[in-house]
Amino acid sequence: MLRDQPSPPPSTLHELKCLIARRQLVFPIGLEGVAREILERPEMTAFESAAAVARRCRVSQTTVHRLVRHIGFHTFGEFRAMIREHLRRTAASHC
Repeated sequence: MLRDQPSPPPSTLHELKCLIARRQLVFPIGLEGVAREILERPEMTAFESAAAVARRCRVSQTTVHRLVRHIGFHTFGEFRAMIREHLRRTAASHC
C-alpha cells in the first residue's frame, strides 16, 4: 500500500477500483492475481468463504486474508460485506 497514514478501507467496490487505478493502492505480486480474480468476479467473494476463494484462486487461505488486510479491512467478513453491498446496489439499479 502506498498510503502514508492508515486510512479506512474503501467503502465501495468502485472506490477500491479508483484507488488501484490512481496507484494509491498497489499489490505485491503474490496478491495481485488474487485481487484481479476478486475484482473480475465479485460474486465469488460475496457468496463463498475465504477458503473457497483461496481454492478458486489457487492460493492459500492465508493469502486471501493477507489481501483483505492489505486493502485495509480487518477481516474477510468485512470485505465480503462491502462486496455484497455492491452487488445489492447493482441488482437494485437494474430493476
